[in-house]
Formats: sequence, C-alpha cells, structure tokens
Amino acid sequence: MINLWFNESVYNGPVRGPYKVISNLIESLEYVNIPYSVNEDKYSYNYLIHYGKEGYEKHEKLEHNSCIIGPQLWPFDFYGEFLKNNPQYYRKIIVPCISTKISFIDQGFVGEKISIWPVGIKDINVNRTGDKFLVYVKERSEQDLNFVLQFLEKRKLEYEILRYGSYSQEQFYNCLESCSRAIIVGRPETQGIAYQEMMSSNIPLLLWDVKEWYDPGTPEPYANYPKPTLAHYFSDECGLKFYLKEEFEDSFNKFLNTTYSPKSYVTRELSYEVSVKRLLSLFEE
Repeated sequence: MINLWFNESVYNGPVRGPYKVISNLIESLEYVNIPYSVNEDKYSYNYLIHYGKEGYEKHEKLEHNSCIIGPQLWPFDFYGEFLKNNPQYYRKIIVPCISTKISFIDQGFVGEKISIWPVGIKDINVNRTGDKFLVYVKERSEQDLNFVLQFLEKRKLEYEILRYGSYSQEQFYNCLESCSRAIIVGRPETQGIAYQEMMSSNIPLLLWDVKEWYDPGTPEPYANYPKPTLAHYFSDECGLKFYLKEEFEDSFNKFLNTTYSPKSYVTRELSYEVSVKRLLSLFEE
C-alpha cells in the first residue's frame, strides 16, 4: 500500500529522533498489517521521510500527487526552497507539531499543504522494580540540571540520569524499569518521542518547560521558535509542567502527591493504530 523512501544510513545510525520516526513507523505498519516497501516503487502511496538530495532525486521519478514528504526536511536549503515554491509537486508536507507548521507557513509554505502527524508510539509494558526518579536532560544548562539533582539529593531521593544522544535503547528500558517518575530538563521538542515512550510505560512527567526559545542554528528571522514547549502532546493525565525555578518545589510536591495515567493518553492519542489511520487518511485529503 505504501512505499517508504529514506536514507537507510539514518535507520542504522544512533537512536535519536530521525531513527525513531523510521523504526516506529515500520513497526506500526507491521502491527496493523499494512503492506509497505522500503526504497522501492511498489505501491500507490509514496512517503518520502527524508528530503535532501536523495529524496529530491527519488521524488522526480514518482507520481507527484501520490507523494507525502517529511518530517525530515530542512526548509532553508535548496530542496526546502523547491518544495516551498512548487506545492503542486506533492500532496502534503508532514510536520510533527503546530510549532513547525507555523514556522513553515511563516517561511512561505502553503498552509493547506502542511499537515500535523506525529509518528506512533509503541505500547510499552515493563516489569517496574524500582521507584527512582528518571532525570532526562537535553540541551539545557548544567546549572539547571544541578539545581534539580541537588534538590533530589537534599530530599534523599534516588535518581538515574539520561542525557540525550548518549544512551542505548537497553539503558533507556532499564531506566523505565527502575524509575517510576521522570523530571525533564530539556529544550523545545517537535514531537518528543522519548518522553512519549516514558508515558507509554506509565511514567508521569514533571516538565521544566519554556515559554520562549531562540534557536541559534536557524537563520533569522526564524530563530525565535513559535509556541515552544517540551511536550506538544500532553494533558493533565500525563503529569505537570512548570516554567520558573522558583516554581519547582511547589510543583514537585504536587507532582509527587498526584496520581497520573499517562499510558491512557498515549493509547488514545498516539498509539500505532491511531497514527497509521491518520497517515493513510492524508493520502486521501
């Protein structure tokens, strides 16, 4: 039913967002028995996950109205400019969240051609044997991280630390077994797959969120990320957000004394079934 086009070196690379998009997509298609091919023109739907030089060259040979593109594309290079200036050559561009959609529209992409689609999240069940805190840090200052760690140590609470980009899947799953709650000290996400996998294992999150974010890797005037947050996909079932260091202790106490059900949220909003159904519907919109 669907041809997947992507750079296979990413699929064989480190466990980061681009890898997880591909691995979760393939698992979800297999889970609901949807036929697919990899880098082979076999079916009627074409999904170009990466769009750089290779994606552009593959795109040229496909029926344009059958093509959905994204989320791994850079809107500021030649290939992104090509897509912006030629919306007739694809059915949809996929982005994982509202922030990215707003950013693309601000850059001149046709809003009707941009759809929000988060990749599905696996139903994770672990044998939880511990009650530690999982402290997850991604591109935030050591000062912020140390503030959280010193707070936990003062209360004599045990914790494990995971740093983005420097752990294996085995280490991640080990933490899901030994920890029962998580504190996230991160930067804005487009989807935040790691956080959603924690939630799928029924670990609630205390998120040190942000209200604004400047991305030095993005050309002006787009460096101020619109509607930034660590978790676009989140509700009161999942945990608690706070924004200021001064709010941490009160937020922590409330978080510690509240019962959450993040797994229910993931099952309802982000499951493999829900994600695949939404993806296939985009080919008919």
